[in-house]
Amino acid sequence: MNTYMSGSLVLTIASFVNLTGSLQNPTTVTLKYRAGSGAVTVISAPNNDSAGVYHWDIDTTGWAGPGQILYTIEWIGVGAVQAIADDFWAVTPPAI
Repeated sequence: MNTYMSGSLVLTIASFVNLTGSLQNPTTVTLKYRAGSGAVTVISAPNNDSAGVYHWDIDTTGWAGPGQILYTIEWIGVGAVQAIADDFWAVTPPAI
């Protein structure tokens, strides 16, 4: 699991493929993420870089500790391509 310092922009990327293995856009793509046990943030129009490839920069500013906080990420594609994927990373407080 990757670890980032609070204040970092963390890039999350999802690639969606159809049944033949070719990159293809789902009809609808949703990104959900949560820091620790906080509220879930929903992004209904993440950046579409090319066929089947999406990204979003998540701002981790605000975690002052103590210790680390776990970010949970979920990409959801429905319609033309149906798939779901998750990711996780930790955020530590700033050094100073």
